[in-house]
Amino acid sequence: MYEDMTYENILKGMMARVSNDLDKREGSIIHYALAPSAYCMTQTYFQLMNFVSLVYPDESAGMYLDNFAGMFGIVRKAATKAIKTGSFDVKVPIGNRFTAMGESTLIYAVTEYTGEESGVFLYRMKCETAGDIGNEYTGKLVPVEYISGLGSAELSEIVTVGTDEETDDALRIRLLAKIQKPSTSGNANDYYNWTMSVSGVGATKIFPLANGSGTVKVVITSEDKTGADAALVKAVYDYIESVRPIGADVSVVSAIEKMVNVSAKVKLTAGTNLGTAQDAFFNSTEGYLQGKAFGMDYISLARIGNLLLAIEGVEDYADLKLNGEAGNIAIADEEVAVIGTVRLEVM
Repeated sequence: MYEDMTYENILKGMMARVSNDLDKREGSIIHYALAPSAYCMTQTYFQLMNFVSLVYPDESAGMYLDNFAGMFGIVRKAATKAIKTGSFDVKVPIGNRFTAMGESTLIYAVTEYTGEESGVFLYRMKCETAGDIGNEYTGKLVPVEYISGLGSAELSEIVTVGTDEETDDALRIRLLAKIQKPSTSGNANDYYNWTMSVSGVGATKIFPLANGSGTVKVVITSEDKTGADAALVKAVYDYIESVRPIGADVSVVSAIEKMVNVSAKVKLTAGTNLGTAQDAFFNSTEGYLQGKAFGMDYISLARIGNLLLAIEGVEDYADLKLNGEAGNIAIADEEVAVIGTVRLEVM
């Protein structure tokens, strides 16, 4: 509609209305006076072009998608902070802060004392930066303020996974599910929507009457579409218990990971690096499996082959195998496919 209203065309039109007796060259006073207005008008026309798309959920983004989702009672999941285990050779005060070795911007604060094991004092450590970044670091900690007698400080396993803010695509999936799967009186759609609203849940599958009349089984994955940890399972259970109808007997469990190892021989184009092609194939296969979590009852060998052929530099392949077999892999009801090893060899 406004495709021709570019910065250049708007500025040209404005210049055309100025007498040719005046200096209109780039850098002139007139040029400097009109250029900012032309830029601002360009932004306005851009907004007008995209406004209609922004009010529909399948194309909306950012705050516009938030506003649309809010009409249906859906709020974008905020980023959450990772909690990990810290171990020290002396007791440390609650509230003390430590930086990750070599990562001065990544700070973990002591929140809870959990006990002593073999002379080592254990604590819960919460990352002050929300998001997945808090999960990644494991290793030595450096106190922000001096602690007398402290000789060693280590950060180890994850207690509660930190998650990034929900993406537009993930929010859109929840919104469309809410619209297309009406929730009424604790039906399966209700349990789906309740579960997906919990931060850290990537996918869920609902089994009504799983253990007889009045029972519901909820199977969940992490945000990365892998098995969920105990903390996430409890968070989902607690939330469902707070909103479900009276009388239902609900169980929440983690999906069972079905590891998928892929191997093949490939013919590469000249100049293609095998390692680069293998990494690209790994990422492509992982993305495919994550996108199909709880959405398939088998992994197709042919589909994986198509993904391999789509990798830049791969001309052909042979001996493609999934978990050592040249055939499809069955996925059970409560299983979720997770990428394992990917090994390519040159033909």
